[in-house]
Amino acid sequence: MVLHNNEHLTKDVTVEDFSGKQMAAFPLFVMSIKYLREHLLKAVTTQKIGLEETDILYVLTVPAIWDDNAKRFMRDAAIEAGVEPNRLKLALEPECASIWCETLGTDVKGAVAFQGSQYMVVDLGGGTADISVHERKPDGTLKEIHKASGGPWGGIYVDENYMKMLNELFGEKALTDLRKTEMNDYFDVTREFEHKKRSFDTDKTKQIIVRISASLRDLAEKYSSESLEKRIASLKVPENAISTRGKDKLKIDTTVVQSWFKRPIDLLIQHLKSLLAEPKITSVRTVILVGGFGESPYVQERFRNELAGVRLIVPADAGLVVLKGAVRFGHNPSIVSSRIMKYTYGTEVYAIFDEKKHPDEKKFWKNGKWWVPKWFKVFVRVQNDTEEPRVHNRPRM
Repeated sequence: MVLHNNEHLTKDVTVEDFSGKQMAAFPLFVMSIKYLREHLLKAVTTQKIGLEETDILYVLTVPAIWDDNAKRFMRDAAIEAGVEPNRLKLALEPECASIWCETLGTDVKGAVAFQGSQYMVVDLGGGTADISVHERKPDGTLKEIHKASGGPWGGIYVDENYMKMLNELFGEKALTDLRKTEMNDYFDVTREFEHKKRSFDTDKTKQIIVRISASLRDLAEKYSSESLEKRIASLKVPENAISTRGKDKLKIDTTVVQSWFKRPIDLLIQHLKSLLAEPKITSVRTVILVGGFGESPYVQERFRNELAGVRLIVPADAGLVVLKGAVRFGHNPSIVSSRIMKYTYGTEVYAIFDEKKHPDEKKFWKNGKWWVPKWFKVFVRVQNDTEEPRVHNRPRM
């Protein structure tokens, strides 16, 4: 998320670890991509004799709502990790999802693969919701018909609410110590909740039960003499909505869990409703939901209940759809033939004076003609941009 909406993104940007320690983000991205690359090479070496790395095209997927700085950051990290620039492509995640959906069963394929079909792809991952709207052209390629949009409405915001509750129950010091001294226990706590979050279904679940490590309880008792039951009673939740079950489990009512989902999903659905109401995409009545957080039955239920007149499609293994589509994109990058520009691109020029659009006080005489300095010559225009912008200090992008 450090790359999302960071207008002043540079390679010096830092991230914070679990214990609050700051580190430059770029080397971490490099190490992550390098590990994946080396793991891949090791795997293919044992499975296929004679495959050279020069035979491999690398596809790096990024959210469509990222700006150019974030995409460049990822490309530079991949190159630093040993990927040759001429064998590297960036792919937009909702586009990859769309590409994969045309390979699925007749129910999905029938909605997205016929000529002229229009549909929305919502890629709901850990950090962001990434939304694109596509149309299938007569030659089978994809055309983007609305610029990518979205926001920070992913699954990690549900995790944050859960961790906030643990913080109130066991104390900040206990959780900090758990991360520092018992990292495996900490990961067990977070992984178990991740599983509960993805499978949470209000129709089938009246409460969830989560396991609490003994080490966390011991650390909490070290810093406070107050019992866990008393701390539960002090929470701003309905009576008996959270209770202990034995020494190592918490039982949490559905209403509490729903409250953790509420804000990110409310914001996402509000955004989708406004998009679907726009005149140019009123004919879009199919929404494809993908991404790890998109596998949540609760999220799917909210979509079905609140997006009136919309057909919701959730492919099998929704969390892997982007990955699989990226492989197909790597084999045929030209499958996406048209995109909506996010910016107006151009350059600063000296223009011949035109009294209909140029201010009279800006003109000057040279070589027998009137000219206007620092005028913006548009190469390609942003969607809905109707005025020709001017340059003041630098070319505008």
